[in-house]
Order: sequence, then structure tokens, then C-alpha cells
Amino acid sequence: MTGVLEVGSPQWLLAAVFAVFGTVFVVALKRYLRGKEVWRYDPKAAWLRAFAYFSFAWAFAAASGTLDTLARNPLVFEGQWGDAVWVIATIGVFAVIIVGYWIVWPIGTQSHGRKIIIPDTVVFGISWGVSEGLIYGSVWLLAYRTLDDLWGGPIWVALVVIVVMSIFSGVGHATYWDVHVSPEHNIIDWNMRKVALVHNPNLILCTIYVTWGENLGIYVLLEALALLGSSLFMPFPTFRRPLPPDPLSPALGSPTDEPADMTGRTVVLTGAAGGIGSVAARRLAEQGAALVLIDQDGEGGVELAGELSADFLAADLSSVDDTARLAAELLHRYPRIDVLSNNAGVVMPRYTENDAGIEMTLAVTHLGAFQLTDLLRHRLIESRARVLFVSSDAHRQAKPIDWDDMNCTREWKGREVDSSAAFSAYNRAKLAVTATAMELADRTDDSGMTVNVITPGPMLMTGMFEDLSGWFSWFVKLMTPLWRPTDKAARVHVYLATSPEVEGITGWYWKDNRPIRESAAAQDPELRRRLWEWSEAAVGSSPAGS
Repeated sequence: MTGVLEVGSPQWLLAAVFAVFGTVFVVALKRYLRGKEVWRYDPKAAWLRAFAYFSFAWAFAAASGTLDTLARNPLVFEGQWGDAVWVIATIGVFAVIIVGYWIVWPIGTQSHGRKIIIPDTVVFGISWGVSEGLIYGSVWLLAYRTLDDLWGGPIWVALVVIVVMSIFSGVGHATYWDVHVSPEHNIIDWNMRKVALVHNPNLILCTIYVTWGENLGIYVLLEALALLGSSLFMPFPTFRRPLPPDPLSPALGSPTDEPADMTGRTVVLTGAAGGIGSVAARRLAEQGAALVLIDQDGEGGVELAGELSADFLAADLSSVDDTARLAAELLHRYPRIDVLSNNAGVVMPRYTENDAGIEMTLAVTHLGAFQLTDLLRHRLIESRARVLFVSSDAHRQAKPIDWDDMNCTREWKGREVDSSAAFSAYNRAKLAVTATAMELADRTDDSGMTVNVITPGPMLMTGMFEDLSGWFSWFVKLMTPLWRPTDKAARVHVYLATSPEVEGITGWYWKDNRPIRESAAAQDPELRRRLWEWSEAAVGSSPAGS
């Protein structure tokens, strides 16, 4: 492999040209963003940032001699296609990259229902892939050339490069690249997890492949193909179909966690005995709220209510009759309800139905919240209440709804216990929560009552997965270090219940005190309508607005 080229060589001239292109894109970006929010997602800004990044990546590759290396060496060396080990290794590398970028990476990088524009997506995907491959290869070649002589072996070099590139991936990709170039809901903490699951293993593969296989070119090719596929899967934003203007920007400003005075305000909180509910209850109590705690866990609920000087009502939200009884008691005892937080949710490890024949995860997580809110609706409107529904980004992974099998019985396949089916039922329940809550917001838009949906964050340590068995239980244990602390997850919950910054704001999906876009399915007007009608029939409630 050739060394770093001397200043004045054609490759340095090429590096200078790419650097000029990058600078032009940066200047254009700064001019475009003048007077705009830097952190607000914008398709044109995304493209300018992307091509600035690509230009500097190619400039770096040219200056490091990587482009010269690629030009001088064929993708496949003579005789390598006859080497079974090399062929198998190549297939393995590509398979790992596919799994990483096509499956793992798009998690948390949803498309918001945008249409795939093939030409734009191809341009971005190939540019992204080649640029990533060139950056990895350039850093590796520079490290190999400078450190191998000092330390005498690729193992030490590999360790140094992996550390350096891990820092680059974590800081550069997770905190800048994804947040600025991808849709705004790419939250930094989730990006850090994507870096750990994709970028760092990919870096190790690059290290091994380039050092022992001497195939930098084919590695860049594989990276380009993988990221092209990833872009098609996401897809990447385009000029032709940008997100609609966000009306919240001028109203919201910079969200804060400043505690609001809730003295004299009645807050009804379901699922209050543990997890996010108990944390939110404590914070709301600190702010002076008059709490009404609701949970099936009578012992835990009574203990927490005593600690916080709150009221406690035991109720089984999976039961249509018990939910109706609870609503009647709330209407009788509380002439005003300022906040209703529908926080209760479960994942049932076994296939179980409620008293109305509805699968239990759907019954508790969605129908209980739907019925309670519907029965309290007039009181909530009179109080100009804030109504919160706790959903999850798991709703993005929900399979298309089978209207003839809302209980997911086909996925259970007659098995009493099935972790995969349990999680699928949970995803569907959270989709139902999100879609019907947004439908309620539309139907009550001018009423004074506000309706918003919360996603507390990924992989919450709330205890709701404790009873699961099979592969998913092992998956949960494996992912334990990545779980978001419950107190952090409750932050947006308390913010939406109390903050004057969101007064009058309705119909949004929130994460980390910021509105983001719900899934394309949850935005579908027809799906929202059908879910609403199905929910009404399931609980026997009257049409909205009656």
C-alpha cells in the first residue's frame, strides 16, 4: 500500500478541490440557516450538511493517500476468488454489514411516512456509503503506516484505531451527524446505542478486512451497498416531500424542566404504583398537585398514597365494568380534573383475555385508557384539562392491523406462552394508543382540553417485562445496560402535565420534552377512524362528542 502523498502531488490537488467544495456547502448552509433554528429538521439543510460531510470525507481520503491506494489496487486480487476462506469471509463481512445497517441502524430512524424518492435516495445512499468507507479506510491506513513501525504489529494498531474511531463515531455520528442530517427525532442517547451496535463492530470488520485481506476497495464497495440499502429502508428526506411546518417552534421556545406550581390542581394518574407512574407521582406531589393515584396493585398504591398524602383508588383497567365504576367514582368525588395521565400498561407473557374477550395487553394498555378518558370527557373539557397518553416507540414496529384478529391469536398460534407474540401484541396496543389519542385530539381541538402522547424512551426498566419468558426475556436481560433510568423517562411526563410552555398545545407525540413525528400508521386518518370505532364497540361507549 502506498504512503501518504507529498504536498503538491495530484492527490493533494484533488484533496484541495474537495475541501473547496465542502467549504462552499458549509457557507451555503450557514447562509440558509441564518435566522432559522439550527437544530430544527429541514430537508434542504439536511442535504447541504450531507454534501459538506461527503466533500470533506473525500478530501481526507485524497490527502491520506486512500484514493491513490484504491486507484492502484484492484478490488479483488488475483487468485482470491479461488480462495474459499476469502470468499466465505467476504460473504460474512457483507452479512454483518447488512444486519447492522439495514436492520439495527434504522431503529429509531423512522421515515414518518415520507415517500421514497428513488433518485434522491440512491444519490444519498451511495454518497454516504462511499464516504463512510473512505473515512474508515483513511484512518486505518494512516494509523497502520504511522503506528505499525513503532509498535510492530497490527494488534496494537487495531486497538488504537478502534478506540480513536469509537470516539469519532460516538461524538461525530451520534451527537452531530444523525441529529443534523436525519429527522429531528433521532435522539442522542439512542444514537449512542446505534453506534455501539453498528459503527464499532463495523470498524472492527474494517480493521480486520483491510489489514489481513488488503481489500480496501471491496470494503468501500460493501459499505456503499449496505448504506444504499439502509437509505432505501429509512428513507432519507428529500426536497420533494419535506415535513410540514412545525407550528410549535415559536410557541415552545427552549423547553425547560423548571417546576411549575400545581397547588390546587387535581391530577389523576393511572398505573401509579410503580415504574414511571410512581416517579411522576412523586415529582407532581413536590410541585403541590392534589394526586389521585389509580392502580390494580392495592398494597403498593396505598403505600405510595400514604407517602404522598394522595388519594388512592384501586381499579382493574382491563375490565370494562370496573373502568366504568372508576369513572363514576371520579366524577362523583372530583368536580375538577386538571390532568388525566393514562400511564397504565402491561405486557402479558401468556395469552389472556379480559371480561369482554379482548386480549389483555390491548385491554389494559389501550382500551382501559380509551374508555376512562371517554367517560370523563365532559368533565375534562369543563376543566380544560391536559390529557396524556403514554405510548412507546414500539408502536413503530407494530405489524399491519388485522381487523379480523385484533387479539393477535394467529401470532400466538395456540401457544399459551410466546414472547414474540407478547411483544407483537404490545406493539399493536401502543399503536392503538397513539392513533386513537391523536384522533381524540382532532375531535376535541376547539374544546379547551388538550391531548398529547408521550414516549418515555426505549427499553424502560419499569418491571413490565419481568414475567416474560423465552427469547425475549433473555433479550431484555442482555439489553439491561442500555435501559433508560425511570426517573429520566418520567421527565417528559411531568413536563407535559405541568409546564406553562405547553399550555394549549394539543395533538402531538412527545419525546425528551420535544414534539416528534409518530409513525406513518398512526398518522393514517383511515386507520385512526377505524381504531376509534373498534374501540367504541369494544367498550360499549357512545360516539365522541355526544
